[in-house]
Amino acid sequence: MKLGEIKIEALKLMFVNYNIDFNIEELPNLALDENYGSYLVNMPGAINRCFASIEEKGVLPVKTYILNKNEGLASDYYMRFDLPSIIDDYFDVERIVCETKSGEYIGDYEYFREGNVLVIQNFSEEDKYILLYRPKINRINSLTEDIEEINIPDNIAVNIPYFIKGDLYRDDEPNEASEARNWYEAAMDSLLNSRANKISRVANVFSQTRI
Repeated sequence: MKLGEIKIEALKLMFVNYNIDFNIEELPNLALDENYGSYLVNMPGAINRCFASIEEKGVLPVKTYILNKNEGLASDYYMRFDLPSIIDDYFDVERIVCETKSGEYIGDYEYFREGNVLVIQNFSEEDKYILLYRPKINRINSLTEDIEEINIPDNIAVNIPYFIKGDLYRDDEPNEASEARNWYEAAMDSLLNSRANKISRVANVFSQTRI
C-alpha cells in the first residue's frame, strides 16, 4: 500500500459518517482543512508507532541472509557478525540454518547472542550458514511522499488505519478509539497464529526428515 492510501483509509475510519472518497493528490489540501488537518499532521507519528508495534509483534515475513566469513570477526573458536552493520533492514534473529558440506540440513543451528552481535562457534567455510531474520520497517516523516510504497505486505498494512484511529482518536472519541485498537490487536493475533501454525508444520517436517 502507498502511504497516502493508509492515511485516506484512516480518515474514512475516523469520519465514518462523512462522504469521503478522496485520492492521494488531495491530501495536501486536506491538511489545510479544519476537520482533517490536525489528524493528518499527527499521522506520521502514529504510523511510526504502528511500525514499531508490527516489528515487536513479529508478524512480518522472515527474510534470509547468507553469512559470509569476510563480514565477520574471527577468534580462535568463534565467529562474530555485527548484524545491523551488514544487513540494512535487520531487526531481530529468527533462527540459523546450516547446510553442511556432507549434505546435512540443520534447520535450527545453535548460536549465541551478544546484543545485536551473532556468535557462531567453530564456523566452517565449507558449510553454508543462512540467517533467518525479522526485518525492520523504514520510518516516515512529514516530508515522506504520499505516493511512496510502504515496505509491508498488504495483508498487514490494511490494519494500520485501525491503529491510527486508536492512537489519534483517544481524546475525541475514546470508545471508538478503543474499539479500533481492539480490531488492530485482533488482526495481529490472527496473523501471529497463522504464522505459528506454519512454523509448527515446518518443524514437524524437520522432525520427520531427521528420524
